[in-house]
Amino acid sequence: MKTIPKKEGADRRKDTVTLQNELRHSESVEQFVRDNSEELGVMSVSEYLNGLLKKYNLEKSDVTKRGGFNGNYLYQIFNGKKKASRDKLIQIALGFPLTVEETQELLKCGGYAELYVRDSRDAFLMFALEKKYVLREINELLYKNKKKILE
Repeated sequence: MKTIPKKEGADRRKDTVTLQNELRHSESVEQFVRDNSEELGVMSVSEYLNGLLKKYNLEKSDVTKRGGFNGNYLYQIFNGKKKASRDKLIQIALGFPLTVEETQELLKCGGYAELYVRDSRDAFLMFALEKKYVLREINELLYKNKKKILE
């Protein structure tokens, strides 16, 4: 479920099983996509992040500082001019700080796998998000446990 922004009627989204059944019985995939364009659309990273800025009443500079970013890199991501890696999106999540659910949505928007609790590094990251760790704290935790840090 998207946390921001909701379009009118967004609470009446079709569930996945319904969509799969419609696809199975469609005459063409093109028609299915046309008929379900709003159901299939994924918000861009830029749209999602800018919505989060409004939701949390933050400036990009706040996220830049808390997320440990330098220069214009983060601004390019917010403007949709640069694609962020999965780790950079997680680092941005720490800069807000986002909930695990909001981070999962951010990763989906970026086209990446969600954090998976059965992956030990992802479990550390989820724990850090839940506990509202800052970048330094999560990197110390990752390093101590021989996991790749967020750079």
